[in-house]
Amino acid sequence: MKDFEALRSIWHDQVALPKVSHEDVLKKVSTTKKGLAGRLLIEMSGMALATVMLIYVWIASPFKMWTTHLAMVIFMVCCLYYIVSLIGNYRRIAYNNLLDKPEEYILYLKKYKHDRFIFNTRKYTVYSIFFTAGFILYFIEIAFLASLWVTILGVVFTSLWIALCYFVLMRIYIRKEESKLEEMIQNLERLEKQFEDKL
Repeated sequence: MKDFEALRSIWHDQVALPKVSHEDVLKKVSTTKKGLAGRLLIEMSGMALATVMLIYVWIASPFKMWTTHLAMVIFMVCCLYYIVSLIGNYRRIAYNNLLDKPEEYILYLKKYKHDRFIFNTRKYTVYSIFFTAGFILYFIEIAFLASLWVTILGVVFTSLWIALCYFVLMRIYIRKEESKLEEMIQNLERLEKQFEDKL
């Protein structure tokens, strides 16, 4: 029983987190939200530029094999899917008016974080598989047009690039995004708890 009392005493004597200002938390959350939205805009712009370049290459290059045309269709579908997904995610993070309702916004952010995790893991895996299939189909024509060494070099470079994006860069991206979203959620939860303690 003495151990329980000692533990209870330690628990109550614990230093509470310093109080946070409502305005500071909302300002920080708003800044993080704008940063995430800005990054999604940059990604959309980059993907739109890549799509335009793919269309130009497809129109300007005299591809002879059906596999290359199929590869270009796969690339275009992948790019358009990614752009549409980014537009949806951008609208969800940039155009919500729940910041003045912390309880609802916390739930909204948790759902958004979960959906982004699904997008950045499962859906990105499917995207990567289709993109890789497109490159395989594209390299069939390259194998007929270029020397063996150029084809091998292209396949090796492309494989390393896809592996780097999937296993390294995407993991870093996910970690950073999760950290920012988690920080927003924790700040809002802390503010909510602070208001509950006052009641």
